[in-house]
Amino acid sequence: MVPQQETGQKGLTQEEIREGLVRIGLRPGNVVLVHSAMRTFGHIQGGAETVVEAFLEVLGPAGTLVAPNFTFVHEAEEDPLIDPENDPSEMGIISETVRRHPRSIRSTGFRHSFSAIGPRAEVITQVDPSLSAFDLRSSFGVMLALDTQIVLAGMSYHASTSHHFAEWFCDVPYRRTIPLNVRVRRPDGSIVRQDMLDYQPKPGEAGAYYDRHTDFNRLGRMLEEQGSVGITAIGNAVVRRFAMRDLIDLAQVEAAADFNIFRVADETAQHDFASLDFGVTVLSPPLPDGAGRPNQYQWCVVDEAALQATLK
Repeated sequence: MVPQQETGQKGLTQEEIREGLVRIGLRPGNVVLVHSAMRTFGHIQGGAETVVEAFLEVLGPAGTLVAPNFTFVHEAEEDPLIDPENDPSEMGIISETVRRHPRSIRSTGFRHSFSAIGPRAEVITQVDPSLSAFDLRSSFGVMLALDTQIVLAGMSYHASTSHHFAEWFCDVPYRRTIPLNVRVRRPDGSIVRQDMLDYQPKPGEAGAYYDRHTDFNRLGRMLEEQGSVGITAIGNAVVRRFAMRDLIDLAQVEAAADFNIFRVADETAQHDFASLDFGVTVLSPPLPDGAGRPNQYQWCVVDEAALQATLK
């Protein structure tokens, strides 16, 4: 059963969000990577800024908050111009709020950039942009070394890009590294050419981007069954926390037996995702990314009707 959701007639407060983050196991000094869907919470006093400040309050001055600032728009550009100072995040308003924070530092990446706030922000973001986003020397590799905690706020494991890092770590045969040469705008406004590496699925036999869809809930459910996930409800959002190290360790064991552990069990089913015991998983309406491709996200909430009311 999902822990009782917190309520407030005037909307969630920073204190209520802070208490929820403590319940899932976040502690001062943690490094935290958060994936989020703000609409799943319900009304929040102060909006996304309140969520970010609640995280920073829990983590304290020794902790570091990281948010994905992915930019899929560059995939649709003939000669992409990466502009870390100005490219908006495509990962939701909470992510964009982290990017805009006055103490935030952002990495440089073709798609997979991160913004971070805190004492570990520089070491996480100031990595060699010529490396693959999932290289052990990349932001992901640094976060693994720092025992980063992953938080899924109102989203299922489908949103966990750390699962793609696990795919790279396990060297799955259905993905590949692609060399790129792009333009990058420096802080002084100058533009330079930069070699980068992207990590994408190998096209299927019919040319489809995916010949078998991902299902990161499978490994997530295993983590929950072994007691490695903190779960609570904050407002209407189901919020989960797990350690990146626990995911990588489990993925290596499972992928050694079957590399398809990251994908749907039935290769003919597009949305046949593994169920989760806590909360209701709801597919979002088709939402176009920056490259114009419609995507459906897995939102995880306590009350589906309350979520649907926000979409009308």
